[in-house]
Amino acid sequence: MLSTHPLKSQNNWMTDIVCLSLLLTFFYLIGLGHYPLFIPDEGRYSEVAREMVAMGDYITPRVNGVAFLDKPVLYYWLQAIAIHLFGIKEWALRLFPALFGVLGCVINYVCGRHLFNRRTGLISAIILATSPLYFSGAHYANLDLEVAVFISSTLLCFIIGILSQDSSRHYFLITAYIAAALAFLTKGLIGIAFPAMIVGTWIIVLWRWDILKKIHLILGCLLFLVLVLPWYVLVQRTNPEFLHYFFVTQQVSRFLSSGKFNNPTSVWFYVPIILIGFLPWTSFLIQALGSTLKSIWQARREYPVELYLFLWATIVLVFFSIPHSKIITYILPIYPALALLVGNFLSNAWDHARQPAINWGIFNIVAIGILLAIGWLTTSHYHWLNLNIPAAFIPYLKALAIVYIIHAIATLFLSKQKTLLPLFILSTTCSTIFLLIFIMGAAHLNQNTTQPLANDLKKIIRPQDEVVNYFRFYQDLPIYLERRITLVADWTSPNIAKHDNWIRELWYGMPFQNTDAWLINEDEFWKRWNSERRVFVFLNEKDFSQFKLHAARYYFLGMHNDIILLSNKLNVIRM
Repeated sequence: MLSTHPLKSQNNWMTDIVCLSLLLTFFYLIGLGHYPLFIPDEGRYSEVAREMVAMGDYITPRVNGVAFLDKPVLYYWLQAIAIHLFGIKEWALRLFPALFGVLGCVINYVCGRHLFNRRTGLISAIILATSPLYFSGAHYANLDLEVAVFISSTLLCFIIGILSQDSSRHYFLITAYIAAALAFLTKGLIGIAFPAMIVGTWIIVLWRWDILKKIHLILGCLLFLVLVLPWYVLVQRTNPEFLHYFFVTQQVSRFLSSGKFNNPTSVWFYVPIILIGFLPWTSFLIQALGSTLKSIWQARREYPVELYLFLWATIVLVFFSIPHSKIITYILPIYPALALLVGNFLSNAWDHARQPAINWGIFNIVAIGILLAIGWLTTSHYHWLNLNIPAAFIPYLKALAIVYIIHAIATLFLSKQKTLLPLFILSTTCSTIFLLIFIMGAAHLNQNTTQPLANDLKKIIRPQDEVVNYFRFYQDLPIYLERRITLVADWTSPNIAKHDNWIRELWYGMPFQNTDAWLINEDEFWKRWNSERRVFVFLNEKDFSQFKLHAARYYFLGMHNDIILLSNKLNVIRM
């Protein structure tokens, strides 16, 4: 039930918020710049922000000089602020995702305490902060974590606003509309689709149509439009085809289409992703969901918050399971709801740890820990799985396995405790160590970065030189070199629209400006290669044999993993 204690009467609210914020900020900032930008997302979205700063145009997002109108603008503005303040550094480009990760956890605490009690708020915030997928999303420079935080803020503030009986309800409802507008400015229709579906379904199930009179709908819609419309109007004026492309092509058609998109997978794809991404708290997830369902089934009107959270998790899972295209981080909006459900379950069992549901959770911790540890320790023997785990990451994988073994063994020693406090501290500590080890080893997982070659090239490149990607687009290269890259591809192919890749992304943006100078075909590339101009080309090792068939001369400058750097001139310093 909603907490009846007003905010101002609780002298430990601010202490909790400050301590939680400081601890989580310290935790989330560790190792933030320890690894190069992953491609495509981190390179692409960071480059959009860099070009905004370089060109002074904060209305039309561009990637490598081409209008990139797939997503709204708020995330790019945040990235641009980070670049203005700290320059182009990996940790700076990931700063806002990390801070939003902390903000999401603090919001879960505040709302968990309002909806349940202080202990539930603290437990759910810690669970969310130490969930691997949420933590990873906060250490990855793309917009999925931010939109998840805005959506969860909308949903949580909305339910508190509806159920509160004091004057604070108005502030929560207004905050919900603001968060929905910011979600819409981050990723479009999804920012209002989830709140509308979840709140609407909740009202129907409870048959509480009177709620519609309490939510300040007209005021909220006006506030939403005031925040959202200015950028949409300005970008449409600058790019007249924007609204049709953004809403019809990218938002609606992409969701409903059965065509080829990134990572087409089966309908159950997100189930294992959720379970793995929620470790070690997955051990109590089934029990928490079962307890929630039992309460809802018996008397749903007496458990409106539990019903709301259950609908939230269910609708998000079903929604993202429908499209053929499934990206792992899309499911992030489900985690705040799961954290609250598990947090409330653990809080209710806090001083009654010797019950079957908790014993089952302890068994899960031990079993899952041992199985994962064995799998990670023997990964190198399963060549038939084609896991392609870099050899340099294997020591980190073994360290992760040791953490899980220690967790499993220590859990057995704590299984007879009457309170859950020791087990919760153990799980939190082991999960924190696990995540820090993973972050420290993340650089070895990034096999497609151009960072080492780009850093060497920056020492010798001149403004008049041309840098080319040959039938590949290494999307971190423009931001590391801080310049536009020439891209070689068949830009007239009739099959471009059928494949969801970097060629189609740029091809969609080509009508918005003349790109003939830097989006070129192979014939034009060879003319430039054989000219007097100095040209540097990045290409994949797989394309090298094709390249050699046409190159009368080339000079090898360096190689990183399977990326080769060549030049058409000899008068360069070898790297």
